[in-house]
Amino acid sequence: MAMAMPSWMNPSVTRCTDVYDEPVTRLLTPITGYQDVPLVSLEEALEPICHLFNGILEHAWVAKKNCQRPQEGLTQNESASIHLYTMQFDGGPSLFYVLNRTLRAENRQELKPWFSFLKLFLTALYKLPSRGSTVWRGVRDADLSSKYPKGAKIVWWGVSSCTTNVEVLKNNQFLGTSGLRTIFSIQCQHGKSISHHSHFQNTEEEVILMPGSYFEVIGQLNPVTRLLTPITGYQDVPLVSLEEAR
Repeated sequence: MAMAMPSWMNPSVTRCTDVYDEPVTRLLTPITGYQDVPLVSLEEALEPICHLFNGILEHAWVAKKNCQRPQEGLTQNESASIHLYTMQFDGGPSLFYVLNRTLRAENRQELKPWFSFLKLFLTALYKLPSRGSTVWRGVRDADLSSKYPKGAKIVWWGVSSCTTNVEVLKNNQFLGTSGLRTIFSIQCQHGKSISHHSHFQNTEEEVILMPGSYFEVIGQLNPVTRLLTPITGYQDVPLVSLEEAR
């Protein structure tokens, strides 16, 4: 019997499509504790979790080299933590994948080894200006519309990577243009544009919504109507509209 492919090896699971495993039908306990640890260098922050990855310190070295002149008031280590989050690792799971899996775990004790990295990473994100805009993300090979009925209020516990440009999702690396998909249109108030700190500065137009972001489902089209096809570029796929809630 063939062994199942680990989910991190699935090429359709990228930062902007990492939605499927969000536990939207139940609330988890808040993400706390990381605030109380000291702010340390990227290398020090990775020490408790480096055994989870292949060559993460080498990736961190690249990230710091690429962030020697950080913008928007961030330190090199803060900018590099965002840069590292956006990098795709070879030969093992990427940082975003393991981080989000842990943020979604019911057992909050699993987060403790991540506290130093979370302190650095979230400090960096909080320094960035918040922006209100429409952002997009999605999931491939699944119709998630039944999990998002109109009027429902849900939490995404992972780091939610989105794009301001729906055209980005049509890239085969993300949703492509054929097959089963679910698209999310999100009206956000506190998005963090990471373009100046991303490994993919010129292509993904990435905006991060913070872990624990709270949303209301304000609408759903299943499938996308022909009226919206020129906007989304998609037809005959579910579109779920979310609004950041208080």
